[in-house]
Parts: sequence; structure tokens; C-alpha cells
Amino acid sequence: MSLTNFTKTISVKTKTIILVFILFIFSATLFFFVRYKDVKDFTALIQQSETKRVEIVYNQTLKRVRKFYITRGYANINSYGIREAFEKNNKKALHKLSYPRWQIISKENKYLKSFCFYDGKGRLLTYFGKYPGKKLSYFKKIKKPYSGFWYDVNEGFMYHAVSEARNKKGDIVGYVVFVINPKYFLEQIKSIMDVNVYMLFKNIKHTVIFSLGNRRYINYLRYGSNPTKEIKIDDKIFLPYIVNGKGMDSSNNFKIIFLQDITYSKALIHKAIIQSIIAVILFMIIVAVAINYGFDIILKELDESNQKLKNSQDKLKELNKNLQKRVEKEIELKLKKEKDANEKERILSHQSKLASMGEMIGNIAHQWRQPLTALSSILINIELFFEKGKLTKEKLFYKVSEANEQITFMSKTIDDFRNFFASGKQKERFNISIPIKKVENLMSASLSNNDIKLFINIKDNFELFVYPNEMAQALLNLISNAKDIILERKIKNGQIKISAFTQNGKEIMSIKDNAGGIKVTPIEKIFEPYFSTKHATSGTGIGLYMTKTIIEKNNNGKIFVKNDRDGAVFTIIF
Repeated sequence: MSLTNFTKTISVKTKTIILVFILFIFSATLFFFVRYKDVKDFTALIQQSETKRVEIVYNQTLKRVRKFYITRGYANINSYGIREAFEKNNKKALHKLSYPRWQIISKENKYLKSFCFYDGKGRLLTYFGKYPGKKLSYFKKIKKPYSGFWYDVNEGFMYHAVSEARNKKGDIVGYVVFVINPKYFLEQIKSIMDVNVYMLFKNIKHTVIFSLGNRRYINYLRYGSNPTKEIKIDDKIFLPYIVNGKGMDSSNNFKIIFLQDITYSKALIHKAIIQSIIAVILFMIIVAVAINYGFDIILKELDESNQKLKNSQDKLKELNKNLQKRVEKEIELKLKKEKDANEKERILSHQSKLASMGEMIGNIAHQWRQPLTALSSILINIELFFEKGKLTKEKLFYKVSEANEQITFMSKTIDDFRNFFASGKQKERFNISIPIKKVENLMSASLSNNDIKLFINIKDNFELFVYPNEMAQALLNLISNAKDIILERKIKNGQIKISAFTQNGKEIMSIKDNAGGIKVTPIEKIFEPYFSTKHATSGTGIGLYMTKTIIEKNNNGKIFVKNDRDGAVFTIIF
């Protein structure tokens, strides 16, 4: 039987059901692929973010340790009698004068292995802690010692912080070297991120592994398995990531490897697959029943119709086919537009969050600058009191109390930053002063350092029922924009004023600056996406767009902008 004859024997009902099922299977496959890809891309984005966090934590720790111990080295060199002992190669004097300092620093860091003194030619004079070897092993190879990671047959793989001792002529007469176990850096990463973390040094002759994590994974590293391959440990799935570390030369380079738990991500992808399959099957059953039932009714009516209806059947079929194609085309076009709009909204929201995080990191730097300076001053005072023999128990307790106050302030800054970006998925009822106070705490140091005054006038502390962190982000965008335009136009006595009040039964908040106003016509154009008055390197053009979206779409408010004689005024009506 030919294909033409075969198709003639199949009823219109069967043909339509087959066509609908083919189209539906194609659409369902496309839907399944898109959902699977979205989940996978989201998981990959999280994994990349974690890798970047580890790298940032490591680099910040490395920078802080280098600065801290080199400063400690110079403080020791500048102590009474140390420089003269270096010039005379007086080992006994060096040992005697430096012993009190060793007692202090050895208790501060359990990973500090050696406190060493070398002459100008790299020969050992004296040391405290583990024996470091007669000479600086890297002295000749790189001509001049400097701080970094190095593998030595005596010490193994260690970090060296080197400070130079010079005479009055400026010639190097010796070196003060701190030798630190690399586990110190792993402990810093683990304390902040709570991940399994390893440091792998491997060359032709030596393999050294430092670990603060599951010891079963060490075998994967020691016996040459792929360190980036997904592994399963104790019913959990981990994906290793590598941050490359540099030694004093290429032969001393190493890798920092951390294990990210992707068990939940894997389960999420599996769940998405199962849900998609179930949804497809259920929808196919519903469509099949609906089509079958509908066609039974149509055929019954056709059998009871007159001859005139039979004569017009061909025209009706043609009309139905054209109509069906138009409906399918319109539906497909509408779905595509909705998908594009949702994707655009997601990208803009993500870009806005990244921009806010960048701004917040700058604010943290401003917030931490003063307490870090205060901590340094406290440590120097303790050191001076100790060297002069005036460090009493009362003075020590008082200085420790001062240091704890600074550390508490820095810790609170980090908590504010973390809480600011916590995902508030539900609306809450709270006073308008709360988001204003949150933004004030996060921006105060940045504004103060740029000589910008922030005035807050909460005339009526009314309540809102909104997403709290979204409102704080919107307010942060407005304050940050005002700060940027004040700095860009070099306004002296820069001012930003936040007011909250009720008027005619409406709850209103306004943000005003004295930067001269917005020079855009029409002024409402600033709320359009990707429109920015800043230089391309400074602005993304999405901050005010996301602010308007947050206030009007997500929190049932309205935002307006105008210029007065001093500058721009943003008004939010809830």
C-alpha cells in the first residue's frame, strides 16, 4: 500500500492527534532543554562565584600576612641594639635582644615555625623555633631575598617573610626572616568559607600536601588523579576547584584546591529532569483525552448534519488549518516575547546586584581603614611599652580592650554587608527608619572620607510592608548616585538629605543633593535601562532602572524626580 493510499485510510481525527502529538513532543523537548540549561547555568554561576571568593580571601590573607610580618621584622630591626648587633655579626646580642619578641609572636600564631636572623650574605646568625638551615637557600638563585613561598630541603615548603637590616650608609647588613607553615593560609580560607581546602606543591622530586579537609581526598592528589574531576565522599558529591599560587620562582608554584559540595545542585538538576518528564506525560494525557473527546462530539454533529454542511466541509477544513497555524504562531511569538523579557529582567537584576556589591566592597574598605589604623597604633603602643619595661598588666588589659572594640566594629561591618545582601523572599512590616539606618551605616565612612555630609530628617517614622533588602538596595542606589555626581562635579561642601514624612494621607520619602541637578531632557529618561550620564567606565545605566522596578513593580510605590535650585530631588510615594 502506497503512502498516499495509507494516509487516505486514516481518519481526520487520527491525523490531527498525530500532528498535535508531534508538535507537542517537539515543544516539550525544547522546554525540557531550556529548563535543564537554566538550572545548569545557575549552578555554574554559583560555582564560579565560590572560586572567586576563595581567590579573593587567599590574596587578601597573603597581602595582610606579608605586610604584618615584614612590619614586625622592621620593628625588631629598629629595636634597641639590633642594628648594631647585625653590623658586628653579634649572634649572642641578637639572640638575647630578640628573645622577648619571639615569646610574644610565637604565641600569636601557632603556624609560625621559625624566627631567623641572617647576615648580609645570607648566612645564619641565630634563630628561634625550628632550625632553618645554615644559609638562605634562595639567596643566590634570586640574588636578593624577598617574601614568598619556597621549598627547601631543610624546611620543606614554607612561606618566608623577609625584612632587610641596613646600616647608616644604606648597605644591607642582615635579614630578619619569619618562616610560616602554609596551613595558616588554608585556615584563613576555611574560617571564612567553611570549605574543604588543600595546598598542593608538586615537582619532579617532591610532593607536599597541606590539608584542612577530608583526608580521603589526599589520595586523589598524591597518586596523580585528576584534581578537578568530580568525586564522591561519604554520600556527598564534591567538585574540586583550583586557585594557582605563585612561589618565589616557577619551580615553587603551587595550587590551592577546595572542594565545593554540589550534592544539592546535582539533586536540583535531577529533580528538574523528573519534574519536566512528569509534566510532559501529564500534559500529553490531558491533550489526548481532550482531543479525543472533542473529535467525538464533532463527528457526531457531522453525522447529523445535512448535505449542505458536507459540501462545505472542505472549505471548513482549510479554514481550520489556517486558523490553527495562526493561533500556534501567535502563541509561539507571545511565549518568545515573555521569555526574552524575563531573561532581560534577570540579567539586569543580576548586573544591578553585582554593581551594588562592588559599591559595598568600596564602602567596607572605607569602614575598615580607621579601625585598622587604630589596631596598628595599639600594637605599636604595646610593643613600645614592653620594650621600655612599662607594660603593666593594667595597660595590657586596657590596650587589648581597645583592640577588641575595633575588631567588634569591623565584625559588625561584615555582618551588615552580609545581611544587606541576604535574600529577603517575603515582605515584612517595619519602620522607614530601618532601611535608612542600614544604608547610613554602610555609606557613612565612604561619604565622610569624601567630605560629603548626610542629613537625615525622619519627621514621621511610618511603617512599610515591603521587601526590606530590596528597599535598602534602592535607597543605596540613590545615595551612591548622589555621591558619585557630587564627586564628579567636584562640589565643595557636598550634602545629601534624606527626609521621611506624611502628607495628605500619603507616606513619602525624599532624597536630595546639592550637585546642580540632572541635565537630561526629558528628565524621566534616567529611569530607562542602560541610560547613564556617567563615563562608560563608571556607570552601567541599570541602577536607577532597577530602583524604579524595585519600588514600583515589587513594592507598590511610585518614584518621581525633579530639579530644584540646589540639585536633584527623588521622591518616593508609598
